[in-house]
Amino acid sequence: MTDKIFNVLDLFAGAGGFGLGFTSSGCDYKLICSLEIDKWAVETLQANNTDNHLVIHNDIREFDTPEKIKSACPEKPDIIIGGPPCQGFSLAGPTKDPNDPRNSLFKNYVQWVSVLKPKVFVMENVRGLLTRENDQGEKVIEIIQQAFREVGYTINIWELNAAHFGVPQSRERIFIVGHSNGVIIPPPKRTHYLPEETKKLNGSAKLLKQAIPVIDAIGDLPELKAGEGEEISAYSKDALSDYQTALRGNQRKIYNHVTMAHTKRMVKRYEEILKGVKIDELSDDLKVRKRNGNGVLSETGYSSNYRHLKPEMISFTIPASFYSNFVHPTQPRNITSREAARLQSFPDSYIFKGKRTQISSKLLKQLGKEDENHLSQYNQIGNAVPPLLSKAIAKHLVKYL
Repeated sequence: MTDKIFNVLDLFAGAGGFGLGFTSSGCDYKLICSLEIDKWAVETLQANNTDNHLVIHNDIREFDTPEKIKSACPEKPDIIIGGPPCQGFSLAGPTKDPNDPRNSLFKNYVQWVSVLKPKVFVMENVRGLLTRENDQGEKVIEIIQQAFREVGYTINIWELNAAHFGVPQSRERIFIVGHSNGVIIPPPKRTHYLPEETKKLNGSAKLLKQAIPVIDAIGDLPELKAGEGEEISAYSKDALSDYQTALRGNQRKIYNHVTMAHTKRMVKRYEEILKGVKIDELSDDLKVRKRNGNGVLSETGYSSNYRHLKPEMISFTIPASFYSNFVHPTQPRNITSREAARLQSFPDSYIFKGKRTQISSKLLKQLGKEDENHLSQYNQIGNAVPPLLSKAIAKHLVKYL
């Protein structure tokens, strides 16, 4: 170890979870620049920019020459981090188009690595990337690895679950990690285990902590009914777990703890779900109806919606659009932005900007409001790399810099 400060460049920065993990790691990292295209995500980055690093609001594709890339970055980075948009690779949702333009944004990431030559880079993405093929039948992951090898990096792929690193959420992601000096960097060692892994660990679970359940993550936040809450509010009770204490820090205010304004019928639906009634077992008057269907019941399956986050469970993966996905452990409503941020391990001091929710890009286009198509608070939180997972990665990588 030396007294050197390691410069970090965050591409596709989103709300800043990846960068936050590095700056809060206690190691010698300096976040020099965050690049992000989305207006509301940039406002979030700026609102939390306590170290006054450079935040660039632009499309990475605008930096299409070495000269433009070098002029954008104020200092040479020792490490580049970031996760190119993953919708084209995601296993969630309908079958993905191999020609989706979002699938090629990794090439821009590779270009920045090639030009700026950091010692290490870490690129985050969804596990679906491991099995995706392009329209020629070539594995996307192999194409990406070869692109990084061609610019001089030795590659390893980590498959990590955020729950293994103190995040109260089962969230599996891959990290493509490259080193410029021929080093194959192993993954960081886990610190936590999931309850169902006890037998598989054969006693070694005693060396680890048990993963954080939902109630230990959000159980101290003020109780709210549908349509209640303020963007800035106060705690109503003391912290009830070490995790809550850690995320509160020295905070006296809570940000972004506002519920959706559910109808009475939806609240009743949630009350039944809290009792253990499954969505397809609800009485007809409480079942989901077709949008603009004049009361006709929907035939769509809702496998990822209306899932009850039971108090002692580890949270499901928080997706980019979770506003209708999860029912609070004990209250008949969806979770708030702050509750989701807790499940993603963002500290309570972190403020999210933009609207809480956003209508679909398709509907915005129909309404002629394409210029209002930005990432909502929920989108930003669900897209983020959990800061606690990033922190574990940052501590691990110091020895390879």
